[in-house]
Amino acid sequence: MTIAASLSRRLAALRPGDTFVLPDGDIIGNITLPRALSGAKGKPITIKGGKNTRVFGTDNRAAAIGGGGCKWMLLRGIKTVGGLNGFHFGQNGDDYDPAKVIEQIYLVDCHAIDPLDDCFKFNGGSEAHMNLCSGRGGRDQIVDFLGIRRGSIRRSKFSGATCAITCKGGSQAIEIRANDIRNCVDGIHYGEKTAPRWQAPWTDRSAERITIVNNDISVTGNPIALAKGADADVAQLLRDNRLATSKRAKGQMARLVEVYG
Repeated sequence: MTIAASLSRRLAALRPGDTFVLPDGDIIGNITLPRALSGAKGKPITIKGGKNTRVFGTDNRAAAIGGGGCKWMLLRGIKTVGGLNGFHFGQNGDDYDPAKVIEQIYLVDCHAIDPLDDCFKFNGGSEAHMNLCSGRGGRDQIVDFLGIRRGSIRRSKFSGATCAITCKGGSQAIEIRANDIRNCVDGIHYGEKTAPRWQAPWTDRSAERITIVNNDISVTGNPIALAKGADADVAQLLRDNRLATSKRAKGQMARLVEVYG
């Protein structure tokens, strides 16, 4: 067992190109990465899980692991339990200052269960990517992309939440591909209402250019819910994904609906 606070100095010393391997076994406490911790192009900072590493976010006011304004980061093979969110990378403040937003954040083989809110939260920045991850539980969405320009969620498994994936706040050019979504109320929200202070400055849309392909979604509510006026081809979404719901709308199985957002 390792106390999370004991890792602070080593994390603060990381430089572009460094790799940090978390201790094996259980890590007790939230891991807060230094503000604006940054690798560089071609030299990301890599943080890897050790053997059976699990980060227990004992403080539900903060993410189990995450940081503000981080750039060029790769997290691989890490599991979290609890916390306000499992993994959270967000901008410092709410003004979309290029010096403060997140950029080039990659999560591979990362897994989160039972956070208070979201399993994975990214807000304010560009190039946020997830591959081969999983999330379960939380009272909000499993993956929350807010004000993210260019990103992807691929080959991941999500279950047991109100919504699996939400793209909002001006998120654009996001690819959602080959994910398995089960036992949620809703599957994917293409756009959703966002407070004006969090809306990205590059568009007035909630979400646009969201590619949703080859996902297997079986939920109790709406497999895909579109914000009103979303730039989506409904027929194409129905062709490109396997959608099932137990919700009935006007006597029919409603696989895709338009909502205000």
